Amino acid sequence: MAEANAIVRDIKAAYHHYIEVFNSEDAAAFVACYAHPHVMLSGAQGLTSIETEADHHRVYQTIMDGLRASEWGRSDIDRLQVFPYSASLAQIVADVTRYKQDGAVLEKLRATYMYRRDGESWKIVSLALVEAPFSGPGQSR
Repeated sequence: MAEANAIVRDIKAAYHHYIEVFNSEDAAAFVACYAHPHVMLSGAQGLTSIETEADHHRVYQTIMDGLRASEWGRSDIDRLQVFPYSASLAQIVADVTRYKQDGAVLEKLRATYMYRRDGESWKIVSLALVEAPFSGPGQSR
């Protein structure tokens, strides 16, 4: 049980770092949170495989351009659930609120991530968006 608790603690720290670098718009640090290759899944776009860091920088820029156009200001974690699968694999379910620059709610979203231990750090190997009103895995919204 001690190992599972350490994994949960490490994954929570990794995800908080991920949101921190996302909010600071630090592209290099954001991209470094991911393994390459990794995949993104959504009902609208299906499976997108991001093979290299250069590919990921392009995807990141597209995402940020859209958020800036919507007057996004920051994202905050509302709830984070961690499910260890092994000593080197874990899934999280994250409920996040995105806020506009004026503090108004832009959107609430849920995403699931698979993390894999890569040496001493945890890297995201997949990201899947959970569309409302569906709850996906874990506790309901």
